[in-house]
Amino acid sequence: MTKLGLPLGLALVIGLGLQAARAQDVNTDTIGYRAKDGDTLGLIAAEHYGDRRKAIFIMVENKITHARPLRPGERLKIPVNREITTAPGDTFETLAGTYLGNPLRGRFLAEFNGMSPEERLPAGTQLQVPFTVTHTAAANESLASIGAAYFNDSKQGDMLKRYNFLEKGAIEKGESIIVPVYNVRLQAAKMPQVDAESKARRAARRDAASKAMSALPKAWQAWRSGDYRRIETLLHGIDADYLDTAEAVDVGLMRGLAQAAEGKTELAIESFKEVRARKESHVLHKFDYSPKIVALWEQAGGQAQ
Repeated sequence: MTKLGLPLGLALVIGLGLQAARAQDVNTDTIGYRAKDGDTLGLIAAEHYGDRRKAIFIMVENKITHARPLRPGERLKIPVNREITTAPGDTFETLAGTYLGNPLRGRFLAEFNGMSPEERLPAGTQLQVPFTVTHTAAANESLASIGAAYFNDSKQGDMLKRYNFLEKGAIEKGESIIVPVYNVRLQAAKMPQVDAESKARRAARRDAASKAMSALPKAWQAWRSGDYRRIETLLHGIDADYLDTAEAVDVGLMRGLAQAAEGKTELAIESFKEVRARKESHVLHKFDYSPKIVALWEQAGGQAQ
């Protein structure tokens, strides 16, 4: 172990392979810090990340290639993950294009947040965007060894291969790859304050979920009793953009059923299209619905069986 508390292999990466490394988007994924008397890189990492061994990322960002004392008042940049709140219409692909440099990295953004890449994002969802560093090889290096250095897991070499759209399992001297540091997060107390717009989106999501939870059981009861107008009243004002997929499908389907029953054909088709926009694979069972509703569902492009 080094004085920083870093594994020796990781410290060697700092001194050698990371000489040309840097964090990306420094204006948005770093926060400023001024060193105090007695501060060390390990202590600062523990304060911000909860783990002194994460000092490597502070060193990379500040181009510190070996352990050294910090001067009181010395300014440092601390690389941090970003917490974002989705807006209506956001997808993993569009967000990856904005924050990770390529829409094709949408799958990784989903996986980093424990979500399915196929899932449509409700507005108001909180996502963690990892900070990234660019690793430039000082010699020929396998992706497995780079994964072991940054994540203490050589199997992460496969993730790095896919993230960087590579066909080979190694890079040569002077070649660079981007490393998404998804396993390091800023301590909650150190996170920047949430802006007013994000707060409003989160509140709208909570409000929509609460309304749907209350209204849907009553709407299904009204459907069974033939009170179609009551369904529209119950579901009025629920913004499906802010609902989870299952809830959004139920709200859209119920709206379409009520509209179809009242002879509002075009509105019913539009509601069914909104259902399919949230979950294209949703299937109606012909046994459960009238031929009229099944026909409208199929006009909206849906499948029935």
